[in-house]
Amino acid sequence: MASKNRTLNTLYDHKINNTVFLAGDSHASWVSDLIWLDEHPYDPKTGAGSIGVEFAGSAVSSPCPAGQNISLAAANAGSAWLTSVNRELQWQDLYYRGYYELSIGYDSLNASYFGLPTFATRNGYEISLANFTVLAGENRLHRGLNGLPSGTFESGSLKGAEGPAGTNLTHDTTDGRWFVYEG
Repeated sequence: MASKNRTLNTLYDHKINNTVFLAGDSHASWVSDLIWLDEHPYDPKTGAGSIGVEFAGSAVSSPCPAGQNISLAAANAGSAWLTSVNRELQWQDLYYRGYYELSIGYDSLNASYFGLPTFATRNGYEISLANFTVLAGENRLHRGLNGLPSGTFESGSLKGAEGPAGTNLTHDTTDGRWFVYEG
């Protein structure tokens, strides 16, 4: 905690912009405005007060913190609870194992999250879970409708949004085919 506090203090004191932290080892995917709780004011609706953005990816095959056999409905309920009790947490998914890709440009950073509908067999299946943008110099997730991160998302919980789409639209990266995974 002391190291984290020193880092946040440096970012805030020196007004360092365009900060992005990459996190892992939580076995869950999430996206958060980067804030120093109880030290600097923060508005979760506008992102004002954030000093950067933090992206975390799940494990590829290890189970989530809620266990290996959790149902999609229970995982999404857990994600909804987590986003409701953490002001800075903007999106969270407990269910899918997977990865995320970052596309970094001069004007923005885009994060695309993918989930694996199954890892019981070797395959190239992936589901697009959610996408996020950070505009250069804004130090927070880009806000859309209602001042919150916007767009559709496949699983988990997005702060201020209706529930996930839950389509299971799956892309087979080995042959380019799209289908609804019925696993």
